[in-house]
Amino acid sequence: MSMVTRARLAEVMREPDPDLAEANLLISAEGRPDVNPTKWLGEVDRLADLAGPDDPDAVFALLRAEGYAGDVETYDDPRNSFLDQVMRRRMGLPIALSALAIAIGRRTGAPIRGIGMPGHYLVAAVDGGSVRYIDPFHGWVDRSVAELGDMARQTAGVELEPGHLVPVSPQITVTRMLLNLEAAYRRRGRADDALWCCELLALIDADDPAPRVRVAELLVELGRPDEAEALLGSLLTTTPPSLAMTVAEAALADIRSTRLN
Repeated sequence: MSMVTRARLAEVMREPDPDLAEANLLISAEGRPDVNPTKWLGEVDRLADLAGPDDPDAVFALLRAEGYAGDVETYDDPRNSFLDQVMRRRMGLPIALSALAIAIGRRTGAPIRGIGMPGHYLVAAVDGGSVRYIDPFHGWVDRSVAELGDMARQTAGVELEPGHLVPVSPQITVTRMLLNLEAAYRRRGRADDALWCCELLALIDADDPAPRVRVAELLVELGRPDEAEALLGSLLTTTPPSLAMTVAEAALADIRSTRLN
């Protein structure tokens, strides 16, 4: 990703209502520099034109008719997180499919909100005081609260709480997207890709030191201890104390100890 594109991502994430489609496509351009966000935003606009105004059910029906569904065969494939690949392949993770629906709703005025439930992201159609929960991964079907409770136990091993069904901000959604990608890359031993995920997490939330601590750890893994030491040293002098700072201090001590041996 170019510095210009990273600057655009930071700008998008500072907006009151960030466009999840653009944010995701800017992330996609980091993973594969040949991605053209403008081209794929045009596809989102096309879908919005087809869906028509103000109707969340029209959005869900359109995406179902277009063949968008969850990738049950290769769930952990990083392609399932990138919106350009989701639109090309018509499949993806729950959060990517939800982001597409939310982005279309943003364009059409359809009240579609993201629900960051533990273990499974989904969307809600909000109509005044009425809320319906829609599961994009399993055919864009309505889910009852009881079904969502079962899902939370099965996927995350937790009991569903009322707070789990409160709509989440686009900033939280984008953070979750990047955390998913970071984890997928780590499972594949792709430290270089996990690194840029952490760099983008640090970019969109400069107040959270945890991503920068993980950047330093990955820099060490990639054989770049000088950069890691400089980053951790800067963190320890500029960031208020926190658990992440305790980890950073230990990591910095480890780097310096290694240099002495």
